[in-house]
Amino acid sequence: MAGILAWFWNERFWLPHNVTWADLKNTEEATFPQAEDLYLAFPLAFCIFMVRLIFERFVAKPCAIALNIQANGPQIAPPNAILEKVFTAITKHPDEKRLEGLSKQLDWDVRSIQRWFRQRRNQEKPSTLTRFCESMWRFSFYLYVFTYGVRFLKKVGSLKIFYIILI
Repeated sequence: MAGILAWFWNERFWLPHNVTWADLKNTEEATFPQAEDLYLAFPLAFCIFMVRLIFERFVAKPCAIALNIQANGPQIAPPNAILEKVFTAITKHPDEKRLEGLSKQLDWDVRSIQRWFRQRRNQEKPSTLTRFCESMWRFSFYLYVFTYGVRFLKKVGSLKIFYIILI
C-alpha cells in the first residue's frame, strides 16, 4: 500500500520542476492548500445533488405545471419479446434484410416493424417535463455561479480586469 501511495503522490507528476512537498508545508508566513482539503468535496457534491433534487421537485416542476408543460412522454411500443430481443441484443436500427426476416417471422408488415422500433427508441427519451426541469436547474445553477463570480471579482477589485477581458 505504501508503494502505491508513493507512486500516486510522486512529486514529478503533481508539482512543477524544483518544487517539493516540503516547500508546500504551512508556515507562519504562508498557508497552502493541503490534500486533506479535498475531503470536503464529497459532502459538498452530495449537498449540491440534494439541492438539485429539491429544486426540481419543489420549484421547477410547479413552474412547468403552471406553464402547462405536460409530463406525457412518447407513445409506448406494444410488448413483443422477439422485437425486444433484437432491439436490446442486436440493433436499434435494423437494416432492410433484418426487417424482411422479422416481417416473415412475426407475420407483420415491414412498416409496422419500423414503427415499433421507432416507438421503442423514442420511449427511452425523457419527457418534456423532465427536460424542462433539468434545463431550469442548469439555468438557475449557472446564473447563480456567474453572479457569485462577478460579486467575488468586484469584492476583490478585479472587476476592471474582467471588463477588459470581455471587451
